[in-house]
Amino acid sequence: MAFVLSHVVGGLSVSIAIVLLAALAERLRGEGAGARAWIVLGVTTPLLFAGIKELVCRPRPELWPRLLETGGWSFPSGHALASATFFPVLAWTLSRRFPTLAPAFLALGLSLPLFVGLGRLYLGVHWPTDVLAGWAIGGLQTTLAIAWLRRRGYPSRAPGLPGGPGTRGAASSSQAEPSA
Repeated sequence: MAFVLSHVVGGLSVSIAIVLLAALAERLRGEGAGARAWIVLGVTTPLLFAGIKELVCRPRPELWPRLLETGGWSFPSGHALASATFFPVLAWTLSRRFPTLAPAFLALGLSLPLFVGLGRLYLGVHWPTDVLAGWAIGGLQTTLAIAWLRRRGYPSRAPGLPGGPGTRGAASSSQAEPSA
C-alpha cells in the first residue's frame, strides 16, 4: 500500500502546495527569478501533460485490477512528469540555501520521482512508457529551469557562496578564495 502514498505525493494537491510555497518563499527572500521559475513550472507542467495526453489519447492499461481508479488518458504520466519536475528543482534550490544538507536534498529530489513513477506502474494506471515519458519531460523541464536560474545568478544571497552571507566580500566565483 506504500504505492498508494505515491499517488498522493505525485498528485495535484502536493504539486500545487510545492509550487505556491516555493514561489512565496522565493518572493519573500527577494529572489524574483526563483519565484518566476516556480510560477512558470507550475503553469507549464499541467499544460504539458494535459496537452500531450489529448494529442496521444492512449488508453490506460487493463492488465490487472487497479488498486485505485483514475480517469483520463495514460500518456504521459502526469504524476511522473510533475514529480520529476518539482522535486528535483526543489531539492536543487534547497541545496543552494543549505549546502551542508545538499546530499540529502538531492537524494530525495531524485528518489521521490522514482517512487512516484514506480507507484504508477504498481497501481496499474500507466504503461512503462507513460512513466518514462513523464520522467523525461520532467527532467527536461528541471534542466531548463536550473539552467535559467544559474544564468541569473541564483541564489543571490546563498550562504557559503561568493557574495553571500558567510563569505568575504562580493568576489566573483573566479576570484573567490579556495576553501581549506
